[in-house]
Amino acid sequence: MTILLIDGSSRPNSNSAAFGERLLVGLPHQTIHLASAHLNFEHDYRETNHPQGDPSDDYDHLMAQFLAAETIVLSTPVYWYNMSGQLKVFLDRWFDSFTHGVSFAGHRLSLLIVGADDPVHKAQPVIEQSVKLSCDWLKMTFLGTATAVADLPGDIQKLPTLPADAQKLRQILTLTTD
Repeated sequence: MTILLIDGSSRPNSNSAAFGERLLVGLPHQTIHLASAHLNFEHDYRETNHPQGDPSDDYDHLMAQFLAAETIVLSTPVYWYNMSGQLKVFLDRWFDSFTHGVSFAGHRLSLLIVGADDPVHKAQPVIEQSVKLSCDWLKMTFLGTATAVADLPGDIQKLPTLPADAQKLRQILTLTTD
């Protein structure tokens, strides 16, 4: 069983990455920091002679890691009531894979959200509209969401314990790795 943590924060050593690492401590996993990758925006080339996709960036390499994992944990801060731009571009690029017949079916996906101002409420569009609906459409299994309140660098490391929804998600992830 392989787990891939995809950190969508723009900040190195982010609370989003720390949340994922704390959630997955002791579980075998790899981590990708999207801020360290070069991703171009999605270009829709349907109904043209141009092939769908963009081989000039890191997307194909990232997607190979994604497809090799059985479970994917996405982690993002809440920016203006949505996921980070880095994570949104990565999800938008799934269209390239989908149009080339790549199957997302069978992959399990969970979502970690970090925000300073009521992230449980303000992240609902990310959870319900972006991630859950994408999982449904692509036939991935959505395992759940965990949310943490953090603002300043290092806030996640200062939490005495993970929030209850993160502890529950960790139990689910632990069961799926056996």
